[in-house]
Amino acid sequence: MSFKFSILATLFLPLGHLGAQDILNRVDAHDWELTVEIRLSSEVPIQLGPDGRPMGIFRPDQLWPYRPPWIDGTRWLEVKPNGFFDTQGGRIRMPFVEETASSEAEVERLDGVFFIGTRQDESAIANGKVFSKDILGERAVEFTLNEGRDTTMRWSIMLPQRSYGIVVDEAQATKLPWPRSVSSEVAPALKPSGLIDSDDPVFAEAVKNIAGDRLQVVSPWRAAKSLLAGVIRTIRVGEPATARGRSTAIRGIVARKASEAAKSNVVNPVEDVLVAVGVLRAAGLPARAVHGVRFRNLRFPPEPVTWGEWFHPDLGWVPFDMGFLRGDGVINRGVDQKWRGFGEIRDLERRVPVAFRLHPETDARGWYPWAYWSWEGLAEQPGFFEQAVELKMIDRGRVPNRGVAP
Repeated sequence: MSFKFSILATLFLPLGHLGAQDILNRVDAHDWELTVEIRLSSEVPIQLGPDGRPMGIFRPDQLWPYRPPWIDGTRWLEVKPNGFFDTQGGRIRMPFVEETASSEAEVERLDGVFFIGTRQDESAIANGKVFSKDILGERAVEFTLNEGRDTTMRWSIMLPQRSYGIVVDEAQATKLPWPRSVSSEVAPALKPSGLIDSDDPVFAEAVKNIAGDRLQVVSPWRAAKSLLAGVIRTIRVGEPATARGRSTAIRGIVARKASEAAKSNVVNPVEDVLVAVGVLRAAGLPARAVHGVRFRNLRFPPEPVTWGEWFHPDLGWVPFDMGFLRGDGVINRGVDQKWRGFGEIRDLERRVPVAFRLHPETDARGWYPWAYWSWEGLAEQPGFFEQAVELKMIDRGRVPNRGVAP
């Protein structure tokens, strides 16, 4: 049994001009129940070489970013724990997203569970807090931990979400002018945040190389297209973004700082979005990355996915998917044509957002690589341990008569 969190006041970001509903429309409403579970264990195995002899204690960098043990014939042997988790006085924080261009959450139904070893700590949930939106619109839930000491910990949050596909009136969107100013609520999406260090000179230089002095000669809609096409022409995607451990368990998200990724020849899909957001911000267009989960089918588990959103006051947040744009060959199309993956993305009804940034990004302790949690104040923790991230999406079905049927 789990307890509901206490809810603090909510602060809303603007959804854009009321006329936006005539240009950007939500369609195909779909209800989901998302669960994000984190499992930690200090019962770390020993890696055995092809000759059967121990190769030393498993450490995070031994399978980094993704080196399955069967590649070099290694095997695994369970060993004694490498330390304990003492939760007395600790706090664990997990982000969640209440609303994006394509989704909205039922925050009043937010729930969770916490286990230290095999014992459930119900008070960690009952005494937990849900925080209001931060500068990018992300919220967080914090577990308040009590006395407990064991070699394993696991916790999860569950949040019902309604996702929509997005369709757009391209002709009307193209006519929108550049805004004269940016509201204080959206202004943070123009500044560096987390891994997106958009104040690095590499982004200003990229904008200059792509648009020259003609950036604001065209509409912001076409300017955003040109900038994303420039990123696609310059950078190649060729690495996985999901770090996996034994039995292909998800261990976290691989990502460098956006400026570092922008200076390299090859990036992964997450870094691709971070770079794109950095370029848009450097051009004066508020933008943010959305890290979430995509439902595939009943045979395969949900997978992490990252897309982006940029803001226009007459539209609100406009989604874009770098993977779709690359796969659709938009660099061979004009900006006056409709692009699959820019504004209009039907696939968003099968996605649920988790966070607007990867965590941890403060002094709070997390684990390497990036994931969706951080902690503070544990009395004791192992020197090293394994992390597993499990994502679950329960399909509650399409919602009749919700959204526009074009």
